[in-house]
Amino acid sequence: MDPAVYAILFLALGTLLLVIEVVLIPGVGLVGLMGGGLMTYGMYIAWANYGPVWGITSVVGGGLAAGLTIFGFLRSPLSRRLVLQNQQSGEPSDLPQRARELVGQRGMAETDLRPSGIARLGTERLDVVASEGEYIDKGTAVEVVRIAQN
Repeated sequence: MDPAVYAILFLALGTLLLVIEVVLIPGVGLVGLMGGGLMTYGMYIAWANYGPVWGITSVVGGGLAAGLTIFGFLRSPLSRRLVLQNQQSGEPSDLPQRARELVGQRGMAETDLRPSGIARLGTERLDVVASEGEYIDKGTAVEVVRIAQN
């Protein structure tokens, strides 16, 4: 088979793997490294068999193809479904006042606290964290000793 077919095949597969890495699997992982390796090998085949002009053309063409594919995906309806478009609006919460009311209240751990979980204080279910980071069994009585804001 002609080396050009192999070069184009490796460049296309490498581009596809890089697009998958950027769009679907965030981070620098095995898929991205394999894509980069396949593209590099495709460029090497083009350079070794057809000279530097084709090698450089394959580098530019591969990068352009990957960039246009990512750009096109980011403008597609599918990408809009993957990214939150809404923004929150409104007034800040009354957490400082509410926090003062919660300190000292007793309730029951609804889930195991490892050290975080859910506790019920009266009629409210709240996300809680055990103060010393210890494990607390479900059903154990708990008391709010402080409120931390993130």
